[in-house]
Amino acid sequence: MVALRHAPFLWEGPAASTGWMGNSYLAVDLFFVLSGFVLEHAYRRRFRQGLSVRSFMLARLQRLYPLYALAFILSLPFLLGQLAAGAPDRAQTILGLLCSALMLPTPDPAHLDADLYPFNFAAWSLFFEVAANLLFAALGKRLDTKSVTWLVGGFALALVVCATMGWLGFGIEADKRGVLGGGPTWETFGAGVIRVGFSFFAGVLVYRFYETARLPAARPGFAISAFALVTAILALDFPSGLDLALSLFSVIVVFPLAITICARFDPPRGALANTMQTLGLLSYGIYVLQVVTFHAVEACARHIEVQSALVGLVAIPVVAAVAYAATVFVDVPVRLTMKQALKGLA
Repeated sequence: MVALRHAPFLWEGPAASTGWMGNSYLAVDLFFVLSGFVLEHAYRRRFRQGLSVRSFMLARLQRLYPLYALAFILSLPFLLGQLAAGAPDRAQTILGLLCSALMLPTPDPAHLDADLYPFNFAAWSLFFEVAANLLFAALGKRLDTKSVTWLVGGFALALVVCATMGWLGFGIEADKRGVLGGGPTWETFGAGVIRVGFSFFAGVLVYRFYETARLPAARPGFAISAFALVTAILALDFPSGLDLALSLFSVIVVFPLAITICARFDPPRGALANTMQTLGLLSYGIYVLQVVTFHAVEACARHIEVQSALVGLVAIPVVAAVAYAATVFVDVPVRLTMKQALKGLA
């Protein structure tokens, strides 16, 4: 759905103004909850056993950087073409190239509405993900359940108040980014902090509950219903008068609850389990490679003078294929190489 939101020629205007995919931007909040859940599962005991912040962050670098770097490398021909054609601000473009290569946001004090990552705008969430990971690791063993509860409650309160009052960048270009949209640009940076702060640590808290409550396995009907509800929220658009309230309810209540239910679902072996594993394998690649892939598809379509919504629909399987190839032939082997190379630094 995030990819559909960004696909070329698929929407006459921003997806948020069409009535379809209007809430697909909230998938980022869902991903943050899922990230907190997964990392708490994978690293809680290891932190108690003495895992250092450095080792944890190196592991996260191994996970996130290879495909991000591939997306940057693939975008270089387009970026260098812009420079050759005479970019309006060559110094800012070169600064953007250097920052992007290092997976850092690009400073642009002259334009507050500038993207943190002008050459791969979707990478903004990776920056906030890494920041949340660093805080998660720094707190480490001191992050008891009571502290997490207070942290999540504080962020939830901040999210409700700031979104309602339009503080910290919430509400800016709501027709384009959504009422809870914030984080991709410098003027909405504060909103990104609040969004990831709540959702990531809500995921951590959800896993604590999941682990200690020992809930029974979820029946397929419950898991499918939770999945369908989340899908409907992301695919449709809320009524304008209820948009803010329903968006907050979705992020604060529905997404954590849906992940709790679906985590208790153990799919039967066979086609369903294989499909879920494949989608999980592709998800990060689709997210980080979508911008450069869509740019290439759009350039080809314009070259042959075709500008149809069908191009956008064709671009979706293209980005999935690119993500699969990149994951299998680049991400996995590069991560193994990085793991060996960085072993002495852990």
